[in-house]
Amino acid sequence: MGRGKAEIDIEAALDLITRGETIPTAALELGISPPTLRARIADLQQKQGLLLQYRAIQSLQLTELQARVLEAITPEKIEEAPLRDLVASYKILKDKELNIEGKPSEIKGLVAHLIYLEKQEAALGQEVESFEEAEFSDLTNESKQATLSELDGQDF
Repeated sequence: MGRGKAEIDIEAALDLITRGETIPTAALELGISPPTLRARIADLQQKQGLLLQYRAIQSLQLTELQARVLEAITPEKIEEAPLRDLVASYKILKDKELNIEGKPSEIKGLVAHLIYLEKQEAALGQEVESFEEAEFSDLTNESKQATLSELDGQDF
């Protein structure tokens, strides 16, 4: 039966070692033995390696989830989806494709116009209302033409 791990201020230990102190000197200052400090540093290095490996594994997990999501998008679901969702989905996929290719993610043409309209509609917070048609007449008021100085003083 061994004794438990000694309580070590690992931040202080790393600070001492970073400043160039030797393991025996740092251990003496922390009140522990040099083998204990070496063991703790080795443990940290091993855990750091595992954490770095986790980043690679996490990326693989995300790729797998993305593939599953794309596989779940069936032609039937696309047919049933609202145009707004289809345009937004297309933009996201196109942005990612262009990022992978190292190209700027600028969408042009009809899709860009639809996205612009969507943003305008969202900014207004409501559907775009239709305008009432104005009534036009063939009659003109040619007899009285205003001068520039008269127009300058009018309120519009």
